[in-house]
Amino acid sequence: MDQIRSSLPFREAYREAFGVRPGQQMLLLTSTWGQGSLLGRGTDAIRRALAEMPRDAYRVVAAIHPNTWHGHGGWQIRSWLEPYLRSGLVLPVPTTDTWKAAVCAADAFIGDHGSLTLYAAGRGLPGLLASFDDSSVAPGSPMARLGELLPRIAPAEPLSVQLERARIAQQGDPRLAEVGQMITSCPGEALPRFRRLCYRMLGLDEPAGTVVARPVDIPLDLPVARRAPLEQPLFVDARVVERGPGAMSGGPGEPGVSEASGARETPGPGGAVGVVLRRYPAGPQHGSVGGHLPDAHVVAEEGEPDPHWANVADVVVSHGSGPDALFARHPGCWLIVAAASAGAPCRLWLRHGGGYTASWTVQPWWAAPSLAASALYACLARYDEGWEGVVEVRAGEGLPSALLSLRKLVEPAAGDAGPEAAERVVGVER
Repeated sequence: MDQIRSSLPFREAYREAFGVRPGQQMLLLTSTWGQGSLLGRGTDAIRRALAEMPRDAYRVVAAIHPNTWHGHGGWQIRSWLEPYLRSGLVLPVPTTDTWKAAVCAADAFIGDHGSLTLYAAGRGLPGLLASFDDSSVAPGSPMARLGELLPRIAPAEPLSVQLERARIAQQGDPRLAEVGQMITSCPGEALPRFRRLCYRMLGLDEPAGTVVARPVDIPLDLPVARRAPLEQPLFVDARVVERGPGAMSGGPGEPGVSEASGARETPGPGGAVGVVLRRYPAGPQHGSVGGHLPDAHVVAEEGEPDPHWANVADVVVSHGSGPDALFARHPGCWLIVAAASAGAPCRLWLRHGGGYTASWTVQPWWAAPSLAASALYACLARYDEGWEGVVEVRAGEGLPSALLSLRKLVEPAAGDAGPEAAERVVGVER
């Protein structure tokens, strides 16, 4: 605990090492060992964290007890978690103090009756319990008290709602602060006291120099994810919102922003609208609570090998093939977007003919052609055909918004409509 406290001033360095981007939050999953642990009860808590937390707004890290790694082997652990690793899960190996850096870098946690849960709560992080084996916990201990105070994950409510409620309820809770104080009665004194005890028992003179808890090293052992040639299919919740005075302040229901009505309509003066996009990996969604995906569309990339996602994708990202071929290959596709180099406008084609160009006025780290396509998808589902304009896009709470210009391509001559014609006029903008 002393070392974690001495490391907190360097929190941003640890976050950068874990790949946490500006505006993102880091969710830490902690699992001790044994059948009653988070992982011992199955992988559903890990699956839900990946399935229900927006991928642009959250970085999910799993710290698993060394006994589990050594008992089953690293190959087995990674094999069990392979679907979630492909969906973005960060899984540090247990041979170093990386877990301490994770406690410092995290914004919230989901844990069990293991010591990492106690350290995370003692550090002041809001959290939930995915499991808790009371038979493994000493009565009256800090962990037993924590088990009484932390809420269990509810199966029928989105994790984002539960974590937000925990954040509000646990902030400044004197009972949790008392548990944190039970971890050590002498904060900052663990090393000198232990050293004094050891030298006394050895019958040796204690060295004269001081000893202090040093900050945790910046992690260098984080696994580098293999770069796949295509992204995993995504579910995208795209909502057009009415912009209040000034920039958007958040998602639907937050101050300054409200959802637009369901009827087709024309946006306000200047054609400027707001769109909130929340993206989730499609793979882990099976069996997930549906509240976080009220009306999502599917985005897949050209070359997606799973016919299920290839056939139902509403938006397809092209990597070189023309729109004709891709519309034929993806029967459910309504919108094609061509991948573009950084900073360059991307081109978008509609199945019924015509197309758009999309340009980011300022391109934040999260901006990508697929997000431009999802923003256009939401706008054309809301507004009259022929709409074009500037969209203020937000990819998640906490992330900076960005302006996206969507402009129609010049209509082809009469009798020359269709995707092929749109492709031929791709370089001409209105």
